[in-house]
Amino acid sequence: MFDEVASRLLSQIARELSGSDVVFPTSFELTLHVQALLKNPDTTIDKLAEMVQAEPLMSTRVLAYANSVAVRGSGPEITELNRAIMRIGLDAVRTISYTLSVEQLIRSKHMQPLQPIANAIWEHSLGVAALARLLARRQRMNAEKAFFLGIVHDIGAFYLLFRCSQDPVLAADGTELVRLVFQWHDGIGHALLSAMGQPEDVLTAVQDHEAPTTVESMNTWTAILTCADCLGQQLSDWVPDDLRAAGQRTVSTKVIDAEEQAVIVAMARDDLAALHSALF
Repeated sequence: MFDEVASRLLSQIARELSGSDVVFPTSFELTLHVQALLKNPDTTIDKLAEMVQAEPLMSTRVLAYANSVAVRGSGPEITELNRAIMRIGLDAVRTISYTLSVEQLIRSKHMQPLQPIANAIWEHSLGVAALARLLARRQRMNAEKAFFLGIVHDIGAFYLLFRCSQDPVLAADGTELVRLVFQWHDGIGHALLSAMGQPEDVLTAVQDHEAPTTVESMNTWTAILTCADCLGQQLSDWVPDDLRAAGQRTVSTKVIDAEEQAVIVAMARDDLAALHSALF
């Protein structure tokens, strides 16, 4: 019964995602609004600040993040939204809007029975984001883009989990549900982020981050995300061991040796504590 219902749902999702109008959960309205503003070349910092100010929770998060130890450093405290946005950058504003959307999705009525799974996916996403940011800094790549990539890399899992939560057959079998979500989340994530207008390098990284491989260099966003996702399993994971074992991914010690990997994971663990304080 589960497989039959799942097959119908996947066919329906495939039809929807292949069309021009992808229907997102209502909790993603804020993220889509922010994304539309950021894509508009006429959008100014002040205009973006006006939009953020209209969302009290988001404005609080933006200010908190701008004044966090990781971002503020030794700089002065900021109380104006436009200055906060200038400090953290547009990628961070986009990331904050997404974190709020995911939180609202997890807390929605339909998702309540599946909150343990959703929370596990979210905690893993945060860990991967923290690691991706550290790895990007190590490579002198855009750290905030890396952080966003880590945050959204399992967006397909949240979307599929939300759709399954509305069907009692799919929602009742947690073990099979996790297997279903794991099998399809990367491709669905690619389609969702494409509909949101994300660049090709982000789409490719999300599509390929679960592919069996050995990371031999750190010069692409796919490599950064794959490495962060591998190391992120040491912080938290939502995927059963047998599924992980079936698609082995490793990071070559020629790229990052075991000692440095341990240091990076420890730093990410500390960053996670600060992240929870600033954003949640």
